Amino acid sequence: MGVQRHAGPVPATRQDPAVRERIEWAAVQVFADSEFHHVTLQQIARAASCSLQTIYRYYGDDSQGSKEALLSACLHHGLGQLAERMLDHLAGIDTFRDRLSKVFWVVLDFFDRNPQMGRMMINSVYPGRWGSDSTPGQQRLTELFLSVLHEGQDQGILNDQVATPILLDFFYGVLLRISQMHLLRGRPGRLADQHGVLFDMLWRAITI
Repeated sequence: MGVQRHAGPVPATRQDPAVRERIEWAAVQVFADSEFHHVTLQQIARAASCSLQTIYRYYGDDSQGSKEALLSACLHHGLGQLAERMLDHLAGIDTFRDRLSKVFWVVLDFFDRNPQMGRMMINSVYPGRWGSDSTPGQQRLTELFLSVLHEGQDQGILNDQVATPILLDFFYGVLLRISQMHLLRGRPGRLADQHGVLFDMLWRAITI
């Protein structure tokens, strides 16, 4: 007998935040251990101690669509938290070097504190997903950081031989590679503790 589908997802205003948080926390753990196409909603339902019908009601009434929506929700939640922390830490910092250094530290610290989120991104978040479905918090963060980089280029501090978005990609590319490989290699210790020397290396690469 097949699984009975709900007529449609429950509106967000009628969803229980505690249930949604439990499902998404469980999903992060499952996505962190397996690639997206190997994960089943049954695994997530067991980990969250809920029924498949509950997942369909919260994330859509279609198995593949629900899994996609659930992964997106986990990603948006995690990156939304990161964006909020970064915006808080950037407030009141004036110099370009100090701003970029703080961004670098916040991301390293985030993955040190949330290794399962990092593993989920490695296993299940493919390149095409990074540029889609961005939240307002992520958009605000990207716009803020791009403005900082652009101003640094205009002031003659940062390399202006490439477009600002490429400079942003270079910065984040180095940062995410360091964070992800630290997780994959299972290295002991916190990357944030090496923030100073790591950022110095990157700073020399992007300044004139």
